[in-house]
Amino acid sequence: MLELMPELNEKFAAWSRAVFGEGVLDQKTRELIGIAASLTAGCAPCAEAHLLKARRFGASDEEIREAMAIAEVIAAGKVRAMIQGLRLLTE
Repeated sequence: MLELMPELNEKFAAWSRAVFGEGVLDQKTRELIGIAASLTAGCAPCAEAHLLKARRFGASDEEIREAMAIAEVIAAGKVRAMIQGLRLLTE
């Protein structure tokens, strides 16, 4: 959709560059967070892009697996919270 709206696509790209630009966190850490957030959000192309960038910034397989494990726990926690909410509605 963004390709059909070039001005919006450029704003998104600029926002992404700003978020992933220089800051307090180093680039490797930013990309590891990007992997976990992408997996939790269910965006496979995003996860793939952040995985490649994390490797470029020196992330080890172990660091990447840890980021992925964090995503799994967060995603599972989200489901558990939704289940708990459903239980409260049915009691």
